[in-house]
Amino acid sequence: MRKQWIVGLLTVGLVVCGLTGAGHTSAGASTTTDQFISTMSSPVKKVADQYKLYPSVMMAQAALESAWGTSQLSVDANNYFGIKGAYNGASVTMNTAEYDDKGQLYYTNAAFKKYPSVTASMTDNAELLRNGTAWDPNYYSGTWRENAATYENAANALTGTYATAPNYGSSLINLIQTYKFYSLDSTPAPAKKPTVSADEVKYYFGADGQTATLSSKYKSYAVYNHVKGSKYKTASYSWSKIGGWQGRPVWIDGRGNKVKYKTNWYRIRFSKQTTAKKYWVYSGVLSFPKTTYASYKKTGKVISSNYPVYDHVFNSEYIAKQVTTTKALANHSVKVDSKATHVQNGITTTWYRIHSGSLTGWVASKAVKI
Repeated sequence: MRKQWIVGLLTVGLVVCGLTGAGHTSAGASTTTDQFISTMSSPVKKVADQYKLYPSVMMAQAALESAWGTSQLSVDANNYFGIKGAYNGASVTMNTAEYDDKGQLYYTNAAFKKYPSVTASMTDNAELLRNGTAWDPNYYSGTWRENAATYENAANALTGTYATAPNYGSSLINLIQTYKFYSLDSTPAPAKKPTVSADEVKYYFGADGQTATLSSKYKSYAVYNHVKGSKYKTASYSWSKIGGWQGRPVWIDGRGNKVKYKTNWYRIRFSKQTTAKKYWVYSGVLSFPKTTYASYKKTGKVISSNYPVYDHVFNSEYIAKQVTTTKALANHSVKVDSKATHVQNGITTTWYRIHSGSLTGWVASKAVKI
């Protein structure tokens, strides 16, 4: 967005230099300037530092664009930077002076944003410089403190981008040096950030082949490379890049339980292949097969076939890990204390929790003769 100065801004020279003669400043103009600097310094520095911009440049822009806070646009609309458009639907129409591609000055009416407060105006301007335009998010990157070594570089980066006036940058620099706005750029040592301890997460990894599907609420949550809030550096991914739809199958091989919050996270992949990229998601992303548990006190005997024994029902939300096989318990008498009914894709299976010596595990009901 290339912005121009409104007509009222052309009076800046008169406000600064006064009406009593060249090189002299009237008492009224001096008072206006002093009041503007006193009022604006603190909020300008706060907003500019927050967005990692030069406070000196922001102060000079506000002074130049608003005629030291006396322009009709700043008085009527709290618009200190001459930004066009509407703010939350609010705008005012002003006559504005613009420069064409040949550097010739002409006048036209334009809508300018109307802000509820001075801070809103400064913040909107800072966000514009930081976020750029719809076609180029780096359009104003020359003003960022990490890219501009000095306030002069940042001010000059606004010429031809923020404003069409060919001397826009030099005008800002002149104000900065005349009124010592560069003193605002000194940044005190940042306060030491309090140490944020990572959430304690207990991990449980299970047998391959366990699946679930994306729930109806999966879009309400992001996708991560680790459990969010854990000790690992976390990055998030959007569903638009990964691709998702309600009912899409996922393969699961791990569960992370946040101890403090008693919430579960799952490590998933979108392919049956174990080498596929893995992600972590909150439990709300997934829809598991229905597993219903009930007390079931019985004594049985393990048959000789080689069935896996898991620490949980296979393909349940606990993510089952194989602990042994029924072959190792063949013909052993076992105690059964619970039964689980597992429904997946319309197929119902029954599971028993068995006890044999120090071993406790879940097996398919067909592995135990009651």
